[in-house]
Amino acid sequence: MNQLERFSLLALISCLLDDCMCRCLLRASFFGYVCTLFLVAFGNDLKGSKPSDERSKEQLPLSLSEAENAYQKGIQMLLECKNPSLGDPSALKLISSAAEAGHAKALEAIATASALAWGGLPLSINAAVEQFRRLAEEGNPRGQLGLGILHAAGIGVNASVPQAIIYLTFAALGGDELAEMAMGYRYLAGIGVESNCETALAYYRRVAGRVAEQVENRVKAGAGPILLGPTVVRINLLEEREQAVGGTALSNYFISDDILSYYKFVADSNNVTAQVTLGQLYYNGQHGIDLNHKLALYYFKRAAESGSSLAMAYLGEMYLVGSPEVPKDEALALNYLQRAVTAGNPMALTGLGLAYLHGRAGLTPDPVKAMDLFVKAADQGWPEAQLQLGLLFMGTLGWKADYKMALKYFTLASQQGNTLAFYNLGQMHATGMGVFRSCGTATELFKNVAERGRWSQLLTSAYLEYWSGNHEVAFLQYVALAELGYEVAQSNAALILEEDKIDFVPDNERYKRAFVYWKRSSAQGSSTSRVRLGDYHFYGLGTEVNYEQAIQEYRFASDVLRNAQAMFNLGYMHEHGLGFKRDIHLAKRFYDMAAATSSDAQIPAALALAKLSFSFAFEFLRKFSLFRSFFGLFVTVTEGGREPVIPSKMDWDFYVIPLLAGVLSLLIIYMRFLQ
Repeated sequence: MNQLERFSLLALISCLLDDCMCRCLLRASFFGYVCTLFLVAFGNDLKGSKPSDERSKEQLPLSLSEAENAYQKGIQMLLECKNPSLGDPSALKLISSAAEAGHAKALEAIATASALAWGGLPLSINAAVEQFRRLAEEGNPRGQLGLGILHAAGIGVNASVPQAIIYLTFAALGGDELAEMAMGYRYLAGIGVESNCETALAYYRRVAGRVAEQVENRVKAGAGPILLGPTVVRINLLEEREQAVGGTALSNYFISDDILSYYKFVADSNNVTAQVTLGQLYYNGQHGIDLNHKLALYYFKRAAESGSSLAMAYLGEMYLVGSPEVPKDEALALNYLQRAVTAGNPMALTGLGLAYLHGRAGLTPDPVKAMDLFVKAADQGWPEAQLQLGLLFMGTLGWKADYKMALKYFTLASQQGNTLAFYNLGQMHATGMGVFRSCGTATELFKNVAERGRWSQLLTSAYLEYWSGNHEVAFLQYVALAELGYEVAQSNAALILEEDKIDFVPDNERYKRAFVYWKRSSAQGSSTSRVRLGDYHFYGLGTEVNYEQAIQEYRFASDVLRNAQAMFNLGYMHEHGLGFKRDIHLAKRFYDMAAATSSDAQIPAALALAKLSFSFAFEFLRKFSLFRSFFGLFVTVTEGGREPVIPSKMDWDFYVIPLLAGVLSLLIIYMRFLQ
């Protein structure tokens, strides 16, 4: 045994004898550091060491502090990317160097990136499985989370719900917030475990608390207002496809370079609206525009010079909070806020109210004055003011508690998507303050907040990957979010399984797995998924043909969710006697309902009703003896007796609908010819 091996063994024995894990890790790190110094100083004397000239060519691994700095810098660079999924080579290099030095968070990032093709790393399921296993063996919660999701989805490893739950449970116990979300969803929906609302509430409440803290810290760091919190882009691929707008949904979210250039051109022409818009884009750092407080300050000042009260309000907030690019200046902030308040701007009213409430900018704390300003802003529908009124009426800021008023204002703010309002509503329903305690309502509210965490960026990434043609990557990213309980991710993962052959999903399991995701999505209230689930039962995709179950799914989508497609399907089943006794009167009723519910269903329903009119006429004529005699001429003699050539239940739609479509086409051509 050489000297290096003796040092390593000594470190291991020291760890085993020490009952404090923290001291154990520190001691192991110390001995590892000593071993490194020993190797550098006496490397030539050790067995199997390399010559000094060869060793000098090798780059020594980073120290722990250097690895931490490299990791933090790399992650920050990724977060600042317009599309973190594509990554930044420099960021990836920094994180990889930290991982090589044994930095735990960097190792987690590399493993996660390999599994999701995120951050610029190529997709490698096998590498991800190996890395997650290595991390899990060391008790790392993120490694346990990765294996739990892979076992739940049956990707790269054998599908096993028990193993998935074991890994996810230990990861949640280790404090991994994503594992807590996954377990919260499983207890809420009863997937692999017995449904337990209280347990689900506990999991989601912890995650929601962290997300709320992130939102509050955002404004403290000068990263913009907390009006809405993180923006979550939820795009349902099936609904998008049905509306024939595939790939265009993000055009309302991302601003192209051409549009940005146009805004700048108009702003340079002293257009106040364009100046304020550019200021907001650069201040918030959203819609694909990089955060830039210097440019935000520039455009807001130009708009303020033209008398924009909204620009003044933003300037007041920027100077009041301060940031690395805009130094804090409370006197200047107060000046801008007071000028904007004179114009009645709700954002300025809220900002000045906060200054009075907390005694900022040299003002004496005055809760009464703050309340008056908040009420004026809230009456204009400003969600931040509504949130602050809710907090005041909770009694947490020195005001007399009035839970009914707090509930009112939190509800108003939540209707505009305010994350902190959702969180406080969750707290009220969880504890029964001002309302009857409701575990279900509280859990749903906390789930809403939890799904607004920074990990929701993956929804945008998956959507971009899908429309870039990288369907396997999109599928993996959607599956990861689906296991966390995101309804739209479950629906989109199911659709991709339907449409494409995924290399790591056997062909004979595609519809079975899609069926599972459609079922989970429909259970969370998606009407399109509920109809799709009925289709699977109707056609026997991923399950056996079951008309009764299909009818049940269609009825729920029709009666509860008011889905026009479900109504049309019920009409079709009534018309053809599938799962029902044939009833063309009920069929007409459902076709009429579909046409009245959605304009998109009017043409299909009209064609179905036209075809149904032939059935009405046929049934009516059959009542007369003359018609029965005439109909009796069209018979054929078989061994079983006389059978009609034209059956009474023949599939007329195969003939009538094309005929009607042809007549309609000719009519359109004729009308255009007349024009």
